[in-house]
Amino acid sequence: MFFVSMNCMLLTKAQEYLGVRNSNYAGINSAFLNPALISGQKMKWDVNVVSAGLFFDNSFFFIPKKLVPVLGFRKIFDGIKNENLFYTHFDPQNPGKLYHIALANEIIGPSFYTEIAKDQRIGFTIASRGYVNINNVPGHTAQNAFDDLKNKGLWNTDLHDNTTKLNAVDWLEYGLHYSKVIKRTTKYEWSAGASLNYLQGIVAAYAKNMQLNYNIPDSSKLIVTHSSVDYGTTNFNSQNIGYHDLTHGHGFSGSIGATYTFFKGQSENADDNNYEFKLGASLIDIGSINFKRNSGAYHFETDSMVYDLTNGSSTQKNPALTAIGRQLDSAKELSNDHFKMGLPTAISIQADWNFYKNFFVNATIIKGFGHGNRQGVTRTDVYSITPRYETNLLEVSLPLSVLYNHYWQPRVGLAIRVGYFFFGADAIGGLLGLNNFERTDFYAGIHFFPLKKKHTKQYTDCPED
Repeated sequence: MFFVSMNCMLLTKAQEYLGVRNSNYAGINSAFLNPALISGQKMKWDVNVVSAGLFFDNSFFFIPKKLVPVLGFRKIFDGIKNENLFYTHFDPQNPGKLYHIALANEIIGPSFYTEIAKDQRIGFTIASRGYVNINNVPGHTAQNAFDDLKNKGLWNTDLHDNTTKLNAVDWLEYGLHYSKVIKRTTKYEWSAGASLNYLQGIVAAYAKNMQLNYNIPDSSKLIVTHSSVDYGTTNFNSQNIGYHDLTHGHGFSGSIGATYTFFKGQSENADDNNYEFKLGASLIDIGSINFKRNSGAYHFETDSMVYDLTNGSSTQKNPALTAIGRQLDSAKELSNDHFKMGLPTAISIQADWNFYKNFFVNATIIKGFGHGNRQGVTRTDVYSITPRYETNLLEVSLPLSVLYNHYWQPRVGLAIRVGYFFFGADAIGGLLGLNNFERTDFYAGIHFFPLKKKHTKQYTDCPED
């Protein structure tokens, strides 16, 4: 399953949009971080045409900085497809060192929010989302997958993998979002919001309880002894895949959140930012998907088995791994005809300080929850500080973040919005050729909203607490 998941990189599309989602002009995009943030948006309505991005972070693969041109997206994707651009951090002196890979995707289609009554807003989103977590992979396992078992330095050696864990899922999401200002005075405002999503599971895979002991004598065979693994997959049984064939499961998810806004004072100038600071907290992506169509959970166990590595077609990529997969299918035992995948549930805290006119500093923490020994994807932890300059026509932000995915990783990003268009990257160094390409998090989109000035409300009728 680890080997198959490498190809998921071609399917993944960003994760947190740090340079965008805390903005007062983020529109419906803000609901994915905290549904209550819709109430704080400066527009009464917003229509997202399309937004998309890619998140990739790992400690094993890299592209040397000299091999990637600035913003060389096409060359990177071609390198993934043709398997001729990436190098690895494998250390032959420490073949058991553990590595980690995280991928996330998000494509948001036609979506919107609008004001339905005083202090109440409702929104709807259509999105395609996906996550891949590959954790605690020993270096020899990863390198053998990378080299299709042709690394002679790892031949004739007893190798052991008792740690690899894989979870991958991709789904379509249809979301209903609601936010309401529940109390307002001349000094502060409380808002609350909630989201409910219907999910269609497209593809999923997992592998856990790995107990793998193996030896590669030469290019013709692989010997596996006293090994077992529990895994699950979805299958596509048709060459001509239609919409109905894509759906392998269903589920629901939800998010809840609240914000507290402290005002500077009343203002008649629409361009003035009339709050001093805003605090938010949310619990996001609570739920799971039950995959029960053309899906199965399996157990593989053997005391001794010899795999013929010459059974793979020479026209296929990774023919040795293809041969293993074919022979594995004949030895697996069906444990169940369905399985559940947990979603990337997380708690998030947001703090936004308007320290001078159109200048802000935002702090956001996103802490993902694990699933124990159950299957499910996990959100990468994010700790960020983002200075930004914001007006209705122009916005520039500089996300400074630290990620934790079994290891700490600092990042520097840049995001720009010009009117209706935005684009950015929360880890821009590799894309600009400033360092080796080991991670990226870029996003772009277009959404429409009223750009005309909006008069700030006066609160002369409100009691002062």
